[in-house]
Order: sequence, then structure tokens, then C-alpha cells
Amino acid sequence: MKKISLFIVVNAISLYLVSLLMDSMYIGSFTSLLILTIIFGVLNLTIKPLLKLFSLPITFLTLGLFSLVINGVVLKIAFSIVSGVYLSGFISAIIASILLSIANTILYNVLD
Repeated sequence: MKKISLFIVVNAISLYLVSLLMDSMYIGSFTSLLILTIIFGVLNLTIKPLLKLFSLPITFLTLGLFSLVINGVVLKIAFSIVSGVYLSGFISAIIASILLSIANTILYNVLD
């Protein structure tokens, strides 16, 4: 239970920080942020492994760089499901996923 709570807190803080850094990303309220965090976590557990499996040859040919595209797709899907949040464009989703990974890494090292 502690790991799940840490995951939700770290992802919520990271999503909020990335939304402050990017003009193309908007999170309307705290409730929207929590729902987005939970939906994003569920998509990371369900959809992301399937996408990685099906795109394994492309990921291998690009030496792993296609995983950035997969992360952007999952983030864009999460933003399209939740109301009150906005992410414009696919390139913005890829940039946001990179910033989100960096923020998550820093916060996990600080909080864990």
C-alpha cells in the first residue's frame, strides 16, 4: 500500500510540475489531477506493456528510442480520457513524457 501511495503522490507532483513548465499542457483542478494520475497509472499497467510487446521490432531497430513514442501515446490517451485536462499535440505529449520521466526519477530519489 505504501508503494501505491508513493506512486500516486510522485506522479501527481510530476504531472503538476510538468504542466507548470509546458504551455501546451493544462490541468484544471486538483480533482482532475488525481483522476489523471490514477488513469495514467492504470494505462501504464495495462496498455503500455501491450504496446511495448507489439512494437518490439521497431523499438529494437531504433535502439530503444521508440519507447519515447509509446510513453507519449499512453500520456495522450490518459489526457483524452480525463475531462478538465488538456495536452495539445503529439510532439507535446512526447516532450511531456520525457519531462515526466525526469521529474519522476528525481522525486523517487528524494522521497524514497
